[in-house]
Amino acid sequence: MEKLVSIVLMAGLSTRFGGPKNKQLCLLNGKPVFTYAINTFANTNTDLIVVINKDNESEIRNFVQQNNINAKLVLGGYTRQESVENALKDLSLSDDDVVIIHDGARPLVSEEIINNVVLAAKECGASTTYLEASDTIAIKNENDEVLEFVDRKTVSQIQTPQAFKYGVLKQAHSLAKNNEATDDCSLVLKMGNKVKLVKGDKRLHKVTTKEDIIYLEGLLK
Repeated sequence: MEKLVSIVLMAGLSTRFGGPKNKQLCLLNGKPVFTYAINTFANTNTDLIVVINKDNESEIRNFVQQNNINAKLVLGGYTRQESVENALKDLSLSDDDVVIIHDGARPLVSEEIINNVVLAAKECGASTTYLEASDTIAIKNENDEVLEFVDRKTVSQIQTPQAFKYGVLKQAHSLAKNNEATDDCSLVLKMGNKVKLVKGDKRLHKVTTKEDIIYLEGLLK
């Protein structure tokens, strides 16, 4: 029987968020940001790995223990790619088992979307959620001058969760040791594997600044 593993990344340093507190610890509608994704993935039929850093370790560890959540906590690396690789260490999986990777800074993930990316990964080997571009897209140079406009029908805004057959993900990371990828699907695409797009949701908006908290609270209300 195939196995499902979920990796929720919460090891970012929140350098763009501002303020003394890690964004994962900030309140979203009265609850810390990190609790949303952990609770959702804990309700799925997957083995849960949460990648943390020293800034949020005690709070996340206490939450997991107090709520009897079966999750393995792993310290992240200096880059996103290193954090994923730390989570993949010591996993005993077959090539057709599925690994789901999600940014914990996208707290409002749903079980429906998780199921959708898993199904797409089983079909194609790799999948990612996305939103269609709603604004005009332009390519610019270093002087902030427009070089050309791009047909927005040909571009997509990539989100997480993303899902992969373990064999595909393992090979992509082994071939990209000198890369600092901010997205695992880009590594998979570079080695020639297809990536299936799965319709995402505005609720998957990523918390990067304090304004993003306000935006998500508006969606919740």
